[in-house]
Amino acid sequence: MSGPRLPLAAPALLAGAVAFGAIAANLPTSPTVAVAVDDEASIPELAVSSGRLDTLVAAVKFAGLADALSGDGPFTVFAPTDEAFGRIDDDTLASLLTERGRPTLQRILKHHVVAGEFKAADLVGRDSIETLAGTTLELDAIRGRLLVADSVVETANVNARNGVVHLIDRVMLPPREISPLEVLLENTVNRGAPIFNDGDPGACAAIYATALDAVALGSGFGLGDRMKNRVASKLAEIEGTIPADDGRARAWAYRAIIDELFTSLQNGTLMDESSATATADARDSIMQSGRTIFDFEDRSQFQGWRTVLDGVMGGRSTGRIQDGNGTLVFDGATSLENNGGFSSIRCDVPDGTFDGADAIRLVVKGDGRDYKLSVKSTRGRGAGGYWVSFPTTRDEWTEVVVPISTLERQFMGQRLQGRVKAEDIRGVEFYIYDKKAGPFRLEVDSISAVSTGTEA
Repeated sequence: MSGPRLPLAAPALLAGAVAFGAIAANLPTSPTVAVAVDDEASIPELAVSSGRLDTLVAAVKFAGLADALSGDGPFTVFAPTDEAFGRIDDDTLASLLTERGRPTLQRILKHHVVAGEFKAADLVGRDSIETLAGTTLELDAIRGRLLVADSVVETANVNARNGVVHLIDRVMLPPREISPLEVLLENTVNRGAPIFNDGDPGACAAIYATALDAVALGSGFGLGDRMKNRVASKLAEIEGTIPADDGRARAWAYRAIIDELFTSLQNGTLMDESSATATADARDSIMQSGRTIFDFEDRSQFQGWRTVLDGVMGGRSTGRIQDGNGTLVFDGATSLENNGGFSSIRCDVPDGTFDGADAIRLVVKGDGRDYKLSVKSTRGRGAGGYWVSFPTTRDEWTEVVVPISTLERQFMGQRLQGRVKAEDIRGVEFYIYDKKAGPFRLEVDSISAVSTGTEA
């Protein structure tokens, strides 16, 4: 695998660590792997000499954790081998080895380290163990194999002066870390939106404004002065241009600021200036790693897209696909006559199109109505798809990131059991199906398969 590497010492022969088969008497045994362990070597020194942990050593050094892991400890390290890092695409690995990616890299590495010395036999029988990242690793033992989260221990009990190392077959990603700003914004919307829907937009606007004032004036949300000034400027603009008694307009204007902050959080572009030392064009965010499936830059990108309307069931909605000069335009009108109300477009995609991705990223501009993204695991009409709704803001470009794990299986408006995997996606669809009549317009700039490294 190509990618950043640091100069390493020549590999030394290991002798003395045991294969997992000997971790506990009640598990099947396998031949012992001859290992040599220098009990005077620290964990980083042992990793350097192993010959199998070169990428891990580079990551630990870049993250600034080598000194900590050379301390007294003791520590237990679940060490991904070079082959394990080879499962990660080069762009994602390179993004972590940047100044801006360093905090994420540190958290990933700490997710592999446990305070205290735990030999394999100590781990067998435990359900879980807590890491230095404050996360939890689930443990299991099946057929002579020790499972740690979604990894398998390949070589156990490699002893060092300040702990023990277990070699594992993949890099384990920690749960997504939720920032205080995200908690505030989510709670604000959850409180304000129902009040707006109950007919009191003025009260909703007041809730939104109070939260955004806290963001602009507070110091606990990780924002630098530039971003706080931007929020404050937008709040002042709303105060000066929208009458105080127009609660509906103010609520939507405040909500647009909240949505922008949410999008920036998803993109990894919302950060304190003190950590923003990477170059502007660096692809240094896990969220930014991915591949474009459709960009609609030429006519070939429109081949295969087709409309499916409620006319097949007697409805009278309309819909069409147009070339928006580098974008796909889906427009028409929905009608509720004859129990209709939906219009959709869809396109089959080749097998493997979304392999390795855990999310779908859209760049869209809508008309303020809600739309649905759907994927199908079969080609043709099939039996329903896997859906998620997303809102749009009139005449504003928005990035929408949909974790594939959140897509819900539906058929004829009914939820069904089951989830879709990225490798099973065979088609992509957009629906307008919000039980409203009237014209609609959705403009799609791009559709991408991305790897966020997180779960929803």
